[in-house]
Amino acid sequence: MPMPEKIIWSDEHYTIHASLSIRADGTFDPRLFKAMTRFKQRVAERTGVFMKTWVVDEGNMPVKASLQIQVEGSGVVKLDMDESYSLKVSRDGILIRSATDIGAIRALETLFQLISFNDNSFFFHGVDLTDKPRFSWRGLLIAQPYHFLPMEVIKRTLDAMCLVKLNVLHFYLSDDQAYTIESKKYPELHQKASLGQYFTHEQIKEIVDYADERGIRVVPELDLPGHSTAILSLFPHLAALEKKYDLQDHWGVFDPVMDPTKESTYQFLDTLLTEVAGLFKDQYFHIGGDENTGKHWAQNDSIQHFMKNNNLNSTVALQNYFNKRVQQILSKSGKTTVAWDEIIMQEIDGNKAKEFFEKGQYDALILKDVPKDMVIQSWRGMEALLSSAKNGYRSILSKGYYIDLVQPASYHYLNDPVPSKNTQIIPDSEANFDRFESEIIKKIKGGDPLLTPEEEKFIIGGEATMWTEHTTPETVDARIWPRTAAIAERLWSPANLRDVNDMYRRMDQISIQLEWVGATHLKNPPMMLRRLSGQEDILPLQKVIGLIEPLKGYKRNELDNFTKFSPYTQVVDVAVPDPPSLRKSNKIIDDATMKNLSSLTEMLKMWKDNHSSVLHLAKGNPLLEPVIHHSASLQQLASAMLEFIELKEKGSKVGGNWHQNFGLLIEKSSKPNGYCELMVVEALKQFVLKNR
Repeated sequence: MPMPEKIIWSDEHYTIHASLSIRADGTFDPRLFKAMTRFKQRVAERTGVFMKTWVVDEGNMPVKASLQIQVEGSGVVKLDMDESYSLKVSRDGILIRSATDIGAIRALETLFQLISFNDNSFFFHGVDLTDKPRFSWRGLLIAQPYHFLPMEVIKRTLDAMCLVKLNVLHFYLSDDQAYTIESKKYPELHQKASLGQYFTHEQIKEIVDYADERGIRVVPELDLPGHSTAILSLFPHLAALEKKYDLQDHWGVFDPVMDPTKESTYQFLDTLLTEVAGLFKDQYFHIGGDENTGKHWAQNDSIQHFMKNNNLNSTVALQNYFNKRVQQILSKSGKTTVAWDEIIMQEIDGNKAKEFFEKGQYDALILKDVPKDMVIQSWRGMEALLSSAKNGYRSILSKGYYIDLVQPASYHYLNDPVPSKNTQIIPDSEANFDRFESEIIKKIKGGDPLLTPEEEKFIIGGEATMWTEHTTPETVDARIWPRTAAIAERLWSPANLRDVNDMYRRMDQISIQLEWVGATHLKNPPMMLRRLSGQEDILPLQKVIGLIEPLKGYKRNELDNFTKFSPYTQVVDVAVPDPPSLRKSNKIIDDATMKNLSSLTEMLKMWKDNHSSVLHLAKGNPLLEPVIHHSASLQQLASAMLEFIELKEKGSKVGGNWHQNFGLLIEKSSKPNGYCELMVVEALKQFVLKNR
């Protein structure tokens, strides 16, 4: 996972011995030697085979090796790099061919996933495959200002990204809550606006080099001109309203914004952006541009005069002026700008926007003078993605890949960057720019491709986004993995690969393999639960937590009681999105019939009996109250369901009172508790309706 473009399985296999050797021929970057060394080490650890050495370098490669790699040329980690390869595994050996060493690195990750075993040995499964990515931009955004993720988290994330062939780390570094990178030009930024948590220049270089060795680009983002409270807290003279600003500790959209009419703003940004740009090899630099309310601009008479004198009749028009000035600064460092979709979409009435859409007038939906070389990242919906591509702007899709919103992998998997390839588009809490999203969906379902083949080429990929408001270093892996592997496959593999059941089968396998590269998504939740309970035996609690999920979307924010300094060690933080046990339980319920009830009744009895064990472990512990609550719901639901089944099997009529009481129980059990929801309720309801 991702599934290769073309694959032929064979009955042959190559047995893994202590003598496993690797040779690379051709022209390639030294990063390939490091990749081969990592590969041998991981194979040894995975199989328990004792090898004389893991280290592979130019001096110790054998003339003939069991794994031969043939590389045509040295790769450069950049947009549109050649990542193609072929891989053949037979009983006689393994052959990798690739255009670049980056393609060879992708091949080694595929080969690692082919490790299997029988009673006698470990082996690489026989295949003959060719592979290349569908999209050139396949990213993961990591946000640092909310909850800072230290070096070990970033490195293990890069290793996991490499395993599933993601190739862009979007490194979000500055927001209203913190500025998280050292500045030698303005040291106040990291000294006073980082809360002591930031990366030094040397650490940034270490991250960039670490990523480069894995064929991964690092694209930095400083969010401007809004989401800039961290900067304005130290340089208030750059603000639209000059006053004292403090770092935010809450989450959301705030009004502070830079003054785009002052030359001092651009003098400051010239120095800062040039410094930051020099730390990152990649050609692309993200300047943000999202969620600028424009309120402080509207309250500044000088800014309003500037807008009038320069014929800038909207917030987005003034921001476009700002963006172009920033772009000129970055171009001196050889950078191309990326920004969120607010920077291109017109501020027009929703009805008017819908009218333009119906008439196919996509040019009327955008600003006319946004530079064509800017890359647009669409996070608010299909309108921005379509409008960008229709008007010749390279576009990246993130709407539908917001992994912090704890949606199931199936939702992400069926969400395609090319609109016409979507069989399922669901407007949700992300789609807050949905002026005519329902009409877009109707057209797609009606078979309208919406984009021509030439326009589709402007969609260069997508990014999963890990906003870390409710995530810490010990919980972040369980929010990213394994669901992001499904997004990685959507961005790499052929568009017609859409078997959700098979995706889940393979994702559960890749979930284990992710642990071999250091991911903590499986081991940390039970560790956290042991801490909460103070008990080593947590199985009864796990049986409940495996059936609940954190609230989806932005519902956790509704009470506005979480801050940067809240404890993220509660039951909701132990619970994970789309847990395998939940999928298994829902399948048992969905597959059950009145003639085949054994698995269902066994599960219901377990739920019913488990509650006493939960009470024994959790009663009197306030932190575990949500587990007790949902366990009680499970017990009551199980008792009601067993009664329903017994009555049906006896041929007795299930009375109206039972159905009324069951309906009330369903309603009560559906309500969140501890920011979590019990996720088997709907399946049980449907079983009763189906067999009523």
